[in-house]
Formats: sequence, structure tokens, C-alpha cells
Amino acid sequence: MPQQTSVIEKTWDEERLRVERLARLQTTMQAMHVGALILTDWENGRYAINTRIPSSFTVVPAQGRCIAFVRPMDSGYVSLAGVETRPITYDQRTSDPDAGSKLERFAATIKALMVEIGAAGETIAVDELDPPTTLALDRAGLRLASAQDVLQRAAAVKTQDEVLIYWQTGKIEASLMGFFREELEPGRLEGEIARRVYSRAIELGAEDLLQINVCAGEDSYPWRRWPTSRPIREGDLVGMDLHVHGPGGYVYDASHTYLCGSRPTARQREVYRRAHDYNNACIDLLRPGLAIPEFVERLPEVPEAYQEAVYAFHILHGNGLRPGGYPNVVKQRRPVDDLIVENQIVSLDCYFAAEGDVEAVKLEELVLITNGGAVKMADLPYDERLL
Repeated sequence: MPQQTSVIEKTWDEERLRVERLARLQTTMQAMHVGALILTDWENGRYAINTRIPSSFTVVPAQGRCIAFVRPMDSGYVSLAGVETRPITYDQRTSDPDAGSKLERFAATIKALMVEIGAAGETIAVDELDPPTTLALDRAGLRLASAQDVLQRAAAVKTQDEVLIYWQTGKIEASLMGFFREELEPGRLEGEIARRVYSRAIELGAEDLLQINVCAGEDSYPWRRWPTSRPIREGDLVGMDLHVHGPGGYVYDASHTYLCGSRPTARQREVYRRAHDYNNACIDLLRPGLAIPEFVERLPEVPEAYQEAVYAFHILHGNGLRPGGYPNVVKQRRPVDDLIVENQIVSLDCYFAAEGDVEAVKLEELVLITNGGAVKMADLPYDERLL
């Protein structure tokens, strides 16, 4: 038998996770005066019912049990997860010569369902419907809105079990950053290192990797995002932006940069120190009750030469089953008038380079907002040679 190398411990309760997460979603729906959600996206449906279903849609009422419209092949395991199932008769993603008539029946089914769940005449928030489906629901007299705000605001504050999952996923992220640093040998290709990291992530207990960027030397400025066949050279700065799908599909989004070799230049040290100090100063600002516009006003001063690079990325963003969630703060957009609250899990991005530089430093930390401030959820190693 192969040796088990997973670092994950099952510290959370799946049933409590499902119940409390659905309660958060339905409480948010009620506060935003939404009678039901229609979720066709896999991850959105997973958030509501804690089960992944392909080629289906999930209806979430503002009160009561969710209903998943599924294919016969999926009905069994979805029912075992405690979700009510009904047969799907129309799939907007499948070519069907009878799609027209099925589309009208689908609209009638949804209208009748709104009556059944006691939400007739109320707003239905939808995530991803194509134009024909949207128009059919409109012709049926249904009031439609986007589900984006409901989903993101509900998911912005984590339940106790979501926090426990993130602590476990942080163990994967920390191990992978250390592994990445050890793999930085001259001659290895960016893509080769990405493949090694991916394989290691699965061994450690990751569900998947949503994204992995490995950028060496001049590929780091501007940030190339996708790994290439460029070989890593002695003296390169090499950055990795890693989105790990941990247990339950939760995304842990962090970045670090390391030196290949042992002799950093004075310029490499300077840029790394600036990035390190800026990123940690931003983390130190965060606390529950802090207004997001006030957080933006209090950001550490960035010299003009570095602003184009650092402000091209997020300042702060939420995480969940997707990265880049609410609150999403970028310099180019007026910050949302809301507060930082306890049990939010956010990533603080940091990307430093100045005009004329040939490489950049990317650091990104994921933190939990506690009653005492922001706490890093993984011990990601810095490169002491650059400090």
C-alpha cells in the first residue's frame, strides 16, 4: 500500500456545515427580499446543498429545503445527501431539437414552484442563465434579478466549520510553498515545477488546484500568470501564485517569491523588503468594525514608481468556493461602503516592481478576521536571504 502523505485532519462537521451555510444563505436572501434562487453553476449549487451535481440546477427557497433538478443518473447520490430531487426536463447547455417547447414548460414549472414554496410574485435571483431561458422566465411573468450579490454577501462571513476547513487547507498551502522553494534548481522549467507542485498538492490532500502560476525572472514582470517552458536560472526571482482547492472545494489563495541561488542583488533585496513590509502593514490594519473605505485611506504609502504594478492587482479580496469574492477591493474602484467583520477570510495581494525593473516580487497572504485582528492561516516561509 502506498504511504499516506495527506496533512488533512477531519476537524469539521459536514452536516453542521451544510445546515449553517444554508441558514446564512437563506438569512441573506430574506434580508435582500429574494424569494428564491435558481443556481445553474456547479459551485454555487454546491454552496447551497454541499453536493456537486453536473448538468442540473438547484432552487433555493428563502425558507425550507432546497430542490435539485437532476438527471436520473444523479438522483441517487444527491438524495443520499439529504437533498430533494426532481427530474430535469430542460438543460440550457445541451443541444435539443425540442428545446423550444421544453423551455416553455420549464418556465411554467418554475412559476408553479414559486407558488408551491410560498413565494409567488417575489423576486427570483439567478446566477447563469442564457438569453432564451431568461426571456422565457420573463414571459412567464417572473421577476428576475442577479444572484451575485446574495451569494457573495452570504459567503463573505464563514461558519465555524468553514473556518476549520481553512485551517486544514492552510497546512497544504504552507507545505506546498516550502516544496516549491526546494524545487527551484537551475535548469528546471516553470511548467515542470508547476507539474511537480500539482502532484504534491494531491498527495497532501488537496481536492484540486484551481490555478498555479510559476513566473521566473523576466516572466514575473509583467506577471505572465501561466507557467512556460522557460528554464529557471541561477539568480532568478521566482514567484508562485497558488489557488489550492482544499476539502469541500474551498480556495486558499496565496503567493510567495523566492530566490534561485544564494546571492541576491541589492535591488532584489530592496524590492523584496518593500513588498514584505507593505503586505504585513496592510494585514496589521485589519480589524472587525473597520470601514472598508477607511482601510483604503489608511493603506501604507507606496512610492510613485511602484504604484502602477501594485495597484494593478487586488488590494484585498474574499475567498470561498471561488477566489476574488466579496469584499473585493481594488484601487481603481470606489470601495464598497461596508465593514470588515469577524470570520471573514480574505487575501491581501502585493506585487512590487518599478519601471525599469526586469523582475517583480509577488507576496499574497490569506488571513482570518478575528476579534483581535487579522491572523495568517498558514505559516508561509519568507526568503530570509532577501530580508
